[in-house]
Amino acid sequence: MAQTYLKLGLNLPIKFNNREGLVIKGMGVNNGKSLINKPATRQFLMESIGEEGLKVVRSLMGRETTDEEIAEKTGLKLNTVRKILYKLYDYRLASYVRTKEKDIGWYIYTWKLDLGRVRDILMARKKTTLRELMSRLEYEKSHIFFICKNGDCKVTFDVASEHNFKCPKCSGIMDYNDNQGNLLSLEGEVNRLQKELRNA
Repeated sequence: MAQTYLKLGLNLPIKFNNREGLVIKGMGVNNGKSLINKPATRQFLMESIGEEGLKVVRSLMGRETTDEEIAEKTGLKLNTVRKILYKLYDYRLASYVRTKEKDIGWYIYTWKLDLGRVRDILMARKKTTLRELMSRLEYEKSHIFFICKNGDCKVTFDVASEHNFKCPKCSGIMDYNDNQGNLLSLEGEVNRLQKELRNA
């Protein structure tokens, strides 16, 4: 039976048993049972693959199985299951073994869950968010702002003066905007993320 393991180039002995499923010698199954209960992990999965995706993840807990078996267990359409599995694969949160069925010549895909990378993904997202917040904080600190009374826009002093302090969108009067509240909010978020990254 031809076999190919498609997960980070791992070269490990593989044994396939039609009853028990896939067994990879020398490697434990990290199905992320503890991670799935963490709020940050659940939120990330909900945003990435939705409620149907969580059903697929739960069906993979503690075992390795085919997309057909997942569809049967969850009641989801096979095409939906495959889309979710490949999303997980794109994030490297799932991997698969492709085996060829000798009798009919079809390929069978046996999937394995690995939520261990969720932490790395979340950390990378936090770092990106931190950079964006710090950039915004610096921009807010280095500019004076004016805001339209009708709430249509907020612009810097230079833009407001170019338009004679009339809103570029609705021509309404523009007033000075005290951005101290924004500064405090941004500083709070920056400090929170910096602390989380330090303690990670």
